Amino acid sequence: MDKKNLIVITIIILILGLSVNFSYATGIVDKPSNPQNIGITFYVGGSGPGNFSNIQDAIDNASNGDTVFVYSGTYNENPYVNKSINLIGENKDSAIIKGFKIDDVIKIVNSWVSVKNFYINNSGPYGTHSGIKIKGEINNVTIQNNIITDNLIGICIGDEYSSYIVKHARIERNVINNNTFGLMLYVSYYTRISNNTFIGNGIVIPEAYTRFNTIINNTVNGLPLIYLTEQSNIVIEESAGQIILKTCENITITSQEYKKHCDIFIELIGCRNCKIIKNKISWKYYCVYSINSDKNIIKDNFFENVTCGIYLLNSDENNISLNKVNNCKYSVLSRRSNRNTVSHNSFSNCYDGLYLLYSNYNKISYNSIDDCSENGIELFFSCNFNQFLNNTINNSRYKGIHILGSTHITWDTASNKNIISGNIIENNSIGIYLEEASLTKVTMNNIVRNCVGIDVASSRLSKIFKNNIYDNEIEDAIIKNSFTTRFRRNFWNEKLRVHIIKGGIYRYDFWGEDYVLIFPLIRFDLQAVKEPYDI
Repeated sequence: MDKKNLIVITIIILILGLSVNFSYATGIVDKPSNPQNIGITFYVGGSGPGNFSNIQDAIDNASNGDTVFVYSGTYNENPYVNKSINLIGENKDSAIIKGFKIDDVIKIVNSWVSVKNFYINNSGPYGTHSGIKIKGEINNVTIQNNIITDNLIGICIGDEYSSYIVKHARIERNVINNNTFGLMLYVSYYTRISNNTFIGNGIVIPEAYTRFNTIINNTVNGLPLIYLTEQSNIVIEESAGQIILKTCENITITSQEYKKHCDIFIELIGCRNCKIIKNKISWKYYCVYSINSDKNIIKDNFFENVTCGIYLLNSDENNISLNKVNNCKYSVLSRRSNRNTVSHNSFSNCYDGLYLLYSNYNKISYNSIDDCSENGIELFFSCNFNQFLNNTINNSRYKGIHILGSTHITWDTASNKNIISGNIIENNSIGIYLEEASLTKVTMNNIVRNCVGIDVASSRLSKIFKNNIYDNEIEDAIIKNSFTTRFRRNFWNEKLRVHIIKGGIYRYDFWGEDYVLIFPLIRFDLQAVKEPYDI
């Protein structure tokens, strides 16, 4: 071979080598490995030779990248998907996965999983039991074209007990129908929720640990699901099936009139200075659900036939006024929320009119609370420096106002330094019940025509003075293990200046959940007045 031919052959080899290397490098950048692009198909149901009779057996025999195809039929099982597979039904109306009502129907704990074309129902009834649970430090899960119905939660991404983050999930073109909660996002990043039909339920974001999600083109009960993030200065007046605001400011929601079942109608997540005014909402789990949202106004709304009218979680300095809440479990539920104002509202036919848990410095005034099946106002566990002023509380089955500090005789978690003043408390089983409610001031209240006017149990250094306490059927006042609590200058509808108060040393019966008298001790109001106070 002469020198000229050798040079030509060498150039050709070099060109081919460069071409191969360039193609290989491009493939690494543009086509990342996806285990779903390879594999074989396993069949479940049908009549083919070697087909599996249940879904879990097929999953157990599959490897990453394989497909499990499920023919139409009803499969009573709870598949556990711990491999990167495609789980595909023949038809979403007839490929039915029916759980045993004891757990999640389908649990996904691996990345690169897709679930398509199934009818999924019958989850367990507790905790976060779901039609589909996506859980763990995983990514790229697709839930597409399914009917998910009659579960506690339709689809749950993440878990309330886990901090693992699910990333890049896609929830598309599903019918999510008649679950207690439709789609719940606990810890999800970059989730895309699009073109889903929610009926009788919607989307719930129970904590503020979701990031960078896209929620578009979904409907709830035939109306648009409005999702805004980092928006401001918008008025929402058009009819919506559900409204979710995340990190928004100066948004006004008004003129909504909605009477269909749904889990949450309005959710505020990290929002400020928003207004929810003049809406009529019924048949919801929560009408307004506020998380980490401050300085908002909830005013002049009508909420009826709901589990909870307004729920505040870690939400401060909100103004709740002139609302009517009827026939619910809680009119207002406040958890770890401080410096809120609740005034001039009407709460009726509730389980608890107002329920505070670990909430401080709130002002509750000029509210009408009637016909509660449990308590008019309840404070539970370490609620301090709250004021209850000029409220009317009538016809509660148990307590008009109940302040409970902790699980008995624990000073550090008692509810301290609350003020109860100017209230009309009538026709309740117990007008005011102070239980580990230390340093409470009870003054200038009408506490009349209850079974027991005021019951003080294990409460230290409280002062009950200048109240009208009379015509209570069983006892006007009882003192239990509260040796530093004092009654002074109350009106008992008696001519004597000394009023005898029943009391003594009591043992708390944890089984019976009541106090048992061990040794009686008579207490006194030594400065009782002869004329009632003008309240």
